Amino acid sequence: MTSLLTFIAALAMMILLHEFGHFVAARLLGIPIEEFGIGFPPRLLTLFTAGGTRYTLNAIPLGGFVRPKVLKGGAEGEDVVDALTVAPPYKQLLVAVAGPLMNILIGVVLYVLIFAHQGIPQMDKIVIVEVAPHGPAAQAGIRPGDLVIAANGQAVTNPTDLHNVIYRHLGEPITLTVERQGEQLTFTLIPRNPPPPDGAIGIAMSHPLRPATLPKAAFWGVRATFDDIRRIALLPVTLLRQHETNARLLGYKGMYQVYRQFRAADIQAARQQPQDAFPVNTLVFFIMVTLSLGVFNLLPLPALDGGRMVISLAEMLARRRIPVKVVNAINFVGFVALLALLVLINLREWLP
Repeated sequence: MTSLLTFIAALAMMILLHEFGHFVAARLLGIPIEEFGIGFPPRLLTLFTAGGTRYTLNAIPLGGFVRPKVLKGGAEGEDVVDALTVAPPYKQLLVAVAGPLMNILIGVVLYVLIFAHQGIPQMDKIVIVEVAPHGPAAQAGIRPGDLVIAANGQAVTNPTDLHNVIYRHLGEPITLTVERQGEQLTFTLIPRNPPPPDGAIGIAMSHPLRPATLPKAAFWGVRATFDDIRRIALLPVTLLRQHETNARLLGYKGMYQVYRQFRAADIQAARQQPQDAFPVNTLVFFIMVTLSLGVFNLLPLPALDGGRMVISLAEMLARRRIPVKVVNAINFVGFVALLALLVLINLREWLP
């Protein structure tokens, strides 16, 4: 139950911070906001009122909302419009993009926490992270923590190079030269052909980590965030190229199942090294969630922030406003379609 509550609270906080990004941008641009709500209605209570904005606590704790001030007798013949709708297009554009940018900022902050604690990778070295029992690497004498220097006498500096050498010699003897406690050792082993699930020689590898100052952790946090954003944005193309048939969108149940797996890995690591317990895997999971939320909202679809940005850009280029009724109709259709998609994705996880 604690795990489920933590999962729900973290998701709600990410959605709330997304809305907070919209709120901050609107206030900075002089767009009056009537209400900033924590959770969704019905309203439980008003926490306080400041700067003309009512800050409220609502009954459904799954995010939040921003309600612009309603203006009666608005422009373009509308009887009632809100302050955001009548704002200049460039202000609407900035308010729309602020929500996804807040999600990206969350990703950066979480990555900085990870790098500040774990250290930053040494990109010119390879470390053996895990060795599968009874695999060729284990039988040869390779251990976790060994630094791989060369494969078949060829210097290797990243896991991709080492992987390529191993898989070019499946079923053939190869040599791996490693550094262990300042001493160089060479092992001979035969990669399995075909490779089983734990790999041709039964290892997991990565770059070793070194302690980082806060500025370096921040640099790597920004770098890792934008690497993830690029992968998320290109994911549809990647799946089409690889003819992937098992990929699917996750609903809340699927996300929770993945969260439990990541959380279990952190619990196991904490048991093995209680003096250095840190929820790296859990933070990585929420980084992927917040960045996916940010990228998804940038899609140029009605009812999403990206759809609002497209309308604003169109108005800026045409130098004329799209009628409010047209914009509302577009957003309504997009909202209904989006809601139907979300229901379908979540129902699919519960139905047999």
